[in-house]
Amino acid sequence: MSGKLKFYKEKLEGYRKFYQIVNTIKKIALSKFQVGIARTKTRDYTLRYSKKAFDSTFSAMDEDALAKNFQSLYLSVGTNRGNCGPLNSANYRYLAKAFEVEGSNASLVVIGKKPHDACPRLFPDQYKVTCLNDDKFSKSIVWANYLSEHLDVYEHERLQIVFNRFNSAASQFHSVYNLPSWDKFVENLGASAETEPAENSNYRFANAILDMDEEDVKDFYSFHRSLVILNAVSENELSEHAARIVAVEGQLTNIAELRDEAQMLFNKTRQGAITSALIEILSAMTAMADAQKGSGIKKSEFWVTSA
Repeated sequence: MSGKLKFYKEKLEGYRKFYQIVNTIKKIALSKFQVGIARTKTRDYTLRYSKKAFDSTFSAMDEDALAKNFQSLYLSVGTNRGNCGPLNSANYRYLAKAFEVEGSNASLVVIGKKPHDACPRLFPDQYKVTCLNDDKFSKSIVWANYLSEHLDVYEHERLQIVFNRFNSAASQFHSVYNLPSWDKFVENLGASAETEPAENSNYRFANAILDMDEEDVKDFYSFHRSLVILNAVSENELSEHAARIVAVEGQLTNIAELRDEAQMLFNKTRQGAITSALIEILSAMTAMADAQKGSGIKKSEFWVTSA
């Protein structure tokens, strides 16, 4: 085998192995994606009362005003692995813009290995800690409650969860949830309970919550805050798997094209080698046949010059 033919053969085998590896990654991401679809199917129903409880606190202000007037804690939900599109970079751009607001006093907690590597370098003044996970098991409300309790270590009036919301396999939207601290939550309930009943107001809801015991109100607050965190993490995981499937599909297409090109070059080179070998064999056979017929050069002795 010639050196050129060997080179193309090794190149072709490499593309085949690479294709198998990427195809395995796609299958794993697809299985996780299917599990994630089931987990987020009821998101709009589970967050109905969470939205009622938390949305009215900061609904009247834009992001710049919130960052300037309230001590904020940002919980940025990232990915554990790469190859999933601009999900992480979208979070970084949003955080950079939020931290540039004059007078903001913000802290940053991140989830995922990728933001753990990037955020300490990008936002050294705001970064506090990373919550790492291996994604081997689906997150539960217990995990979200554990995280929620530990976020209270950092003083804040507003917790903003930054994540990517799943829309379709090829479309994910950058999104945020604004959650008040316990003190702000109680303050907002009191303000809503004192207003007159009106359409789309939280008057009855706020009074119903305040009629409960304080411990029950705390349980209500903790449960729904944990539920929102769990929803955001589940949405981001689903977006990660969906984006990875799309990215890997593009890689498979590129690898297949390179593999086909290498196969064509290998076949062409091998055919050329086979043709050259056949020509040599046929030439030798023709020469031998001519010698047997007597049409070749006759020499009685090898040192005698032919006539």
